[in-house]
Amino acid sequence: QPRDKVDKGGGGDIKSPALNYGWHLDLADGSTVVTDRVVVCTGGLSFPAVGTDGTGHRLLRQLGLPQADVYPALTPLTGAHPAGAQLAGLSLYDVDLSAKVAGQKKAHQASRTGLLFTHKGYSGPAVLDLSHYAVQALTRGAPRPTLHANWTGEKPAVWEERLKAGGSALVANVLQRAGVRERLADALCAELGLSDRKLSELKKVERLALVAALTDYELSYSGHEGYKKAEVTGGGVKLEQCCTRTLEAKALPGLHLAGEILDVFGRIGGFNFTWAWITGRLAGLGAAKLAVADQAQAQAAASTTTHV
Repeated sequence: QPRDKVDKGGGGDIKSPALNYGWHLDLADGSTVVTDRVVVCTGGLSFPAVGTDGTGHRLLRQLGLPQADVYPALTPLTGAHPAGAQLAGLSLYDVDLSAKVAGQKKAHQASRTGLLFTHKGYSGPAVLDLSHYAVQALTRGAPRPTLHANWTGEKPAVWEERLKAGGSALVANVLQRAGVRERLADALCAELGLSDRKLSELKKVERLALVAALTDYELSYSGHEGYKKAEVTGGGVKLEQCCTRTLEAKALPGLHLAGEILDVFGRIGGFNFTWAWITGRLAGLGAAKLAVADQAQAQAAASTTTHV
């Protein structure tokens, strides 16, 4: 049903088929629509400013359709920047970011390399790619995954060789010449106590700590920015509960699902729009074709009854 006819306070409702009369949609204006098939594509909870409030998930829950817990996916993380510095507005484009989840041997690698320092913490494609691991852990009270940044994408051996060269240049200046942005270079040096230190003055233990900070820095985060900044909603109805040809719910014939109602989301880069469009088309065509088939079957049955 149209979004503007669903009461956000709970006035709208969908009732399951009764006596073969189809689905009953009780609208907020007090009217009722009866139909053989319903397509639910109400979105999730992300970007509430545009009216998304979880209505679809609520209605399906009332109908007894099992769902995975919903959570904000592809949302920025909040936390302190290196050395407690304020690096807001600083954009990096070659960051290798990974997430190490407790109990999993292999780290999850971000598919994009852009990272943005925000006033509250971290964002950008690399962070949004992986933030759902942190959000899920924070929501469930599970052990937090650790996020590790290689700020320039270069291997530790490259930095080790570069720093062993020595010289009278300040460490921060060497980092900048090698591609580390000035504010980040200063913050990393400050965190390690290397501000105003020359490269030739570094002890081995300090050099190794600097290499680790450049190639395997653990981002500190304390929370996330929630649905307000989330690109998409995670969780919802699992795909195995639907017929993949029509997206009709197996447990609720005549009910078709699309978009964020389903427990699927993609990485940053337009994949979630694509999912919404594809599933919307699939559910719509599936509902239409089955409605035509239902009507033909009903007409055939009526014709048979008349002849008898």
